Amino acid sequence: MKTFLLLMMFFLTSLLISSEMDKSLTLKKSSADSLRIVSHVFDDIDDDYMVAKIFFNYKQRKDFKGLDDNLKRSYLDNFWSKNDPNPVTLKNEFVELIKSRIEYCNKFFSHFKDGWTTDRGRIYIKHGQPYEVIKEKSGLYARYGTKDYEIWKYRVDRYMTFIFFDIQTHGDYRLIYSDNDDRESSLPDWRDFLGEDFDEGILY
Repeated sequence: MKTFLLLMMFFLTSLLISSEMDKSLTLKKSSADSLRIVSHVFDDIDDDYMVAKIFFNYKQRKDFKGLDDNLKRSYLDNFWSKNDPNPVTLKNEFVELIKSRIEYCNKFFSHFKDGWTTDRGRIYIKHGQPYEVIKEKSGLYARYGTKDYEIWKYRVDRYMTFIFFDIQTHGDYRLIYSDNDDRESSLPDWRDFLGEDFDEGILY
């Protein structure tokens, strides 16, 4: 009888400890969930969408445009959340990375508009720092005369090349050539911007 009572006491004590541990874990989880920041790049939905659509596929863009204003914020927040590489942390590292890239773009690519909204800004936000940047001037016989242009090369994770051309000579470099980025395109006459003496070997 005494043995039976001891076993019952041990069993009840174990249940009590287990219950308290479950409560503790639940409280910790609830606390972590409440502290976790719902992250997005911009508070303004239009600006936030402009950044997100750099990464959106065709279906995502179509789905977003079909939403009412109340659901657009939830859609964007869900997109940023799904791309969080480490959801257990309080911050969304992907959002923080994009914010840092936008800050860089605004510092170095701004002219009459914010740098993150430019062609160079879009590519930088999407792919980050190029492996190599070549700055040159177009030839004398180029369509628009002698103008500055930049060649951006990515050679680490993917093999990509972009050419940006400053046609208005005020720092608004426009993308005229893209290689190996399915969401970007080249102008059919991009060679005319650079002149007859342009050596295409520099792209490789």
